[in-house]
Amino acid sequence: LPHLIFHWAAFANLSTDRQVGMGLGPVPWTAIDRYAERHGIDDPDEYDRFVRLIRALDRAFLEWHADKKD
Repeated sequence: LPHLIFHWAAFANLSTDRQVGMGLGPVPWTAIDRYAERHGIDDPDEYDRFVRLIRALDRAFLEWHADKKD
């Protein structure tokens, strides 16, 4: 949806900060927080929504990746 383009792009950018070792790790909260600050997301409700959306995308991505490995 058009109103989620910013969040999708943010997730794509934030995915480059995830830990990779024995497996993929989640996007670190510090990276999400820095991204929000850089993009002026300072309203508490908007910030919480941003974090929830990024975390939801991240969970879906990690589940998809785990299923792909099996």
